[in-house]
Amino acid sequence: MLILVLMLCLATAVYVALRRRDVLSLYLLGMSVCNLVMLAGIVIYIAKMGGTAAQQRAFLFLVPELQTWLQFLPLSMDKLGYVVAIGRSLYPLFALLAALETTMIPFFRRRLKGLRILACIPPALWLIYYYPRTFRTLIDGRLWVLPILINVVLAGIVVYLAAAAVLMVLEYRATTMPVFKRNFRYVLLCFLSISVLYLLYAVKDPAQIYNMFISEYIRLGITSYISSSLPGLGWIVLGLCTVFSVVLGSYNMVRYTQVNYDDTRQDLILQRKFDAAGIGVSVFVHGVKNQLLSSRVLHKKLSRALAEDPPDLEKIRACAGQLNELNEGMLRRMDELYRSVKNNAITLTPVSVEQLALTAVERFHGKYPDRSVSVELTTHRQVLADLGHLSEAICNLLCNGFEAALQAGRDNPRVELLARGERMWTVLEVRDNGKGIPAELQNKIFEPFFTSKNTNYNWGMGLYYVRKIVKSHLGRLRLESRPDQGTSFFIMLPLYDAHEKE
Repeated sequence: MLILVLMLCLATAVYVALRRRDVLSLYLLGMSVCNLVMLAGIVIYIAKMGGTAAQQRAFLFLVPELQTWLQFLPLSMDKLGYVVAIGRSLYPLFALLAALETTMIPFFRRRLKGLRILACIPPALWLIYYYPRTFRTLIDGRLWVLPILINVVLAGIVVYLAAAAVLMVLEYRATTMPVFKRNFRYVLLCFLSISVLYLLYAVKDPAQIYNMFISEYIRLGITSYISSSLPGLGWIVLGLCTVFSVVLGSYNMVRYTQVNYDDTRQDLILQRKFDAAGIGVSVFVHGVKNQLLSSRVLHKKLSRALAEDPPDLEKIRACAGQLNELNEGMLRRMDELYRSVKNNAITLTPVSVEQLALTAVERFHGKYPDRSVSVELTTHRQVLADLGHLSEAICNLLCNGFEAALQAGRDNPRVELLARGERMWTVLEVRDNGKGIPAELQNKIFEPFFTSKNTNYNWGMGLYYVRKIVKSHLGRLRLESRPDQGTSFFIMLPLYDAHEKE
């Protein structure tokens, strides 16, 4: 059974690494591989030693045939012991590297390369120490050194795992944005569950597997990996702890991957819908044609009014006003379609968050000159952005938010623009106090040509355009909305300079 659950953990880690293809997933894979290597060596060692009770055999081998096969594998005790030592020594290294990869503490980020090199030194020394020939040279005739080195190595392992856990917990507590907190929670729970599994077996010293020193370990009072005196209930508890740790770790690794996978899948769905909507473009062109026909009718009325003697000024003013309204509506619709369909060139240059917010608010005031936007900037970072396109996308969200607040009938319709630094992202949040977006519509609002507004003035391309622009900036667009509590859109842009001060 133990082998099966370990294979499940390894398969999950490989799946995550192939899906995510990032450094953190590779470190998680390294942790799982180290666990598998260590525990596989222990299981083979126990199979070769024999003398296991019925509960032990069921837990370790599941079927007697597997124990027999493992027992006759052509592996010496020296090799088995060193295999266990490799998994035991490298696991803390991968755990600490994973924690360093996730932390956003400036002190560690500035020294990340040096810390990675420094973290490799103790595990390398442990591997040298546990090499059978080196181990025998150090211990031969000096058994008093053995308990000291055992405790030193075990203390080093505990320090590594404790430091990794502290860094991850601090990062989790410092994360405020819901989507980041939810994503990082999967990483944290995965790390903790796999580490619990590791510690269940790593507290024993792998050098006891070397045949020459078994009697010395017994004389020193150091217990073996699997104690034959462990009662049946103890084996049940040990098995449940192992299965629980593996299942919890595997589940959270998959969920960590699913967050990114869902985002990519939604991009593909939206692109496919946009391609399929090509037929629908003709429908909207037909609508523009109807407006042009209306303009022709108004032009004829205007011509007749001008031909009267004297000209009917009231009719002329009314026709001119209607004609201007139609023309403005057509221009808005054509401009929206043009921006959404045309593959515009994006030029990314360093832009301050203040400049980006100011430009977006100015654009908003171009449409709503007598309305205010609450701006709160808690970071002074720069981002790589195309100022024109990105500010237009933010303005679109501001206008949508303000219109949602108006439509909700609020006494004080409000829209806010907030900026903050969040781990590896610079986040721009547009928040309104409207009625919120129903859950059933939250996955539809980014679809091309989807709108709940009057189609004479809105084609439903605004949010599709915003998402497209954010993606072209290598960013992400997130939505958080609750009924009657308003909506928040989060534009998450990659950190431009990790050394930049807040």
